[in-house]
Parts: sequence; C-alpha cells; structure tokens
Amino acid sequence: MPDRDTADTSDSPDTGGSPDTSGSPDTGATADRHGTADSGPRPSSLLGDVIEGLFPDAADPDRRRRNRKILIRVAWVAVSSLVLFLLTKGVDQLSSEHDARVASEADDKVDREGPAFTASVRQDTQYAEASLFDAPFTDAEKRQVVGPPHDLGPFSTAHHARPVFYSDVWHPSIRGDWWGYSEAWQVDLISDRKAALAINGMRMKDITCTPAKADTVIISRGEGEGSYAGILFDVNRSTSAPVITGSEEEHYGEPYFTQKKIDLGNGATPGGLRIQVTSGTKDCTWKAFEVTYVDSKGTHTQDITNNGKPFSVHGIAQHPKQIYEFSVNGIKECAPREHGQYTCPEDDKQ
Repeated sequence: MPDRDTADTSDSPDTGGSPDTSGSPDTGATADRHGTADSGPRPSSLLGDVIEGLFPDAADPDRRRRNRKILIRVAWVAVSSLVLFLLTKGVDQLSSEHDARVASEADDKVDREGPAFTASVRQDTQYAEASLFDAPFTDAEKRQVVGPPHDLGPFSTAHHARPVFYSDVWHPSIRGDWWGYSEAWQVDLISDRKAALAINGMRMKDITCTPAKADTVIISRGEGEGSYAGILFDVNRSTSAPVITGSEEEHYGEPYFTQKKIDLGNGATPGGLRIQVTSGTKDCTWKAFEVTYVDSKGTHTQDITNNGKPFSVHGIAQHPKQIYEFSVNGIKECAPREHGQYTCPEDDKQ
C-alpha cells in the first residue's frame, strides 16, 4: 500500500517540480508573435510622411476620403497661391503705374517751366519795294533823285529813308481801301518742349497811333513785285485777325488762323513766320505780338517782343506831297492822287 501511494505521488503532475515547457509548440509560437509585435513600429513611406506633414487632416484610414482631402487641400493651396500671385502682380502694376504717373507729372511740370517757345525777331528790309521820307525833297535833292537809273543807297541813308513793302497791301485779294505800305519782321519760333503745342492766334498788344509823318515816297517799281508768304495785320481793319499773304497761297487774303496753325514742341521743325503790318495813314507803336497757343493743359498766351523793345510801323500821310517812281527807264516824279494812288508822266496809274 505505501509503495503504491508513493508512486502515485511522484507521478502526479500536480506535485512539486517545475514543469518542462521547452518542447511546447504553442508556447513557442506565442513567444514568436510577441517578439515580432514588440520589436517596434513599422517603417512608414517618405511620401506618407510628407503628406502627413503638409496635410495632417489627410491622415485618414479611409483611402477615398483621404485622397479627397488631399485633393481639396492641394486645390486650395493652388488657388490661394494663384490669388496671392495675381494680387502681388496687381499691386506691383498699380505701384508701377503710380510711379510712372508721378514721374511723368514731374517731367511734365519741369517741361512746362519757362516760356513755351523762344522767338528770334529781325526786321526784314531785303528787297524793299519803296522808301518813305518824312519831308519833301528840295529842288537840289530832286536833282539828285530824278533822272537815269542810279544807286539811291547813299541818298536814302543820308535822308533816313524807311524801307517798306506794298505788293501785299495793294493786292486786290487784301481788299484794302488805301494804297498804303507795310513794314515786315521775320520771326523764327523754336520750342524745346517735349509736349506738343500749337499757335492758333495772334494780336497786336497795347497799340497806339498818331497821324503819319512821312509825306514823300520813292516807289521802286519793278524791283520785288512779288507777294510774300506770311501774315499781314491791317491796323485800320483789325489788330487781332491777320490775313494770309503770298499770292500762291490757296486762301490768300483770308484770316490766317482760321485756315492755319503753327505746330511747335514734340520735336517739330522750328517755325518761321513773316509778319507784315500796314497802318495806312498812321504811325503806330505796340508793346508786343501776343500769341495764343494750346497744349494738353489748355489755352495760354505768350508775348513776342522786338528783342525786348516795342514794335513800330510808319504809314504815309493822307495827302502825300511828293511821289517818285523808280523804273528801268529811270526815276521820275509823279503826281499824288486820292487814296494813295498817283499819276506819272506818260503813265496813268489807277
């Protein structure tokens, strides 16, 4: 009996001693699984890291939902970038336009400082058609004048002759009532402005007149009977509406500035203008030719002076005492008639 109890005790699995589990397959498999799970997180892909870094909201186990979130975020970033780009470009453009406008206004202000143009003035006495004298010739002086053709230069200088013109004044297109004479000035107009401007008017400024002193004239007939292109002021008709001269001009005798203008500035060729003034039976002086011009800022005026001095013109007395006519045949004395006309021997001039 005892032996059987002892054997039963030693063979019992529930009694002392550590059980040997080294050969148990289940225990080994469990250890392997635990070892794999405990070895650390699985390595993630670089693209996933980038996506999760840029778009944390895209970390979604649902692939479709995750892709939709990514597309929405990419689209939003693209639109935002485009709006920002366009806004930046717009601001840059507005800034550039503003800067350009400010610079242009500054340049324009500088460009408009000072006179709009400069005028170089000189009296035109070349090819004068007549000479005026303040006093009639004595018999001795007549003998120096009348006779075969000869040079009257020394005589005219000694007697302070004033060279004048008559072709345009006497031309039928001018429709003058008096066969008077004119004095002329050549005016060169130059503008260094970048902006364009145009002269569209001119008047004689602050004019005063007295009866003409000259009562003697020598007419150089046949010497310069042409008509000179330019403008003519007839003091007896208007001091603000010069007419076109030059017999070859289409609108000869018509108001100049209703048909023409003078362009200056913006690289335009300098303008040249011949100005004649006839005062009939008066001697006149005036301060300046006041010019009206227009540019992008409106209408303005500027004076043209006779090199800083006033202008003057001399007429012929209403009843001249002596008239002489120079021709290829010589110089002869003529008889004055009304309205500046005269009659010469063997020549009835109407």
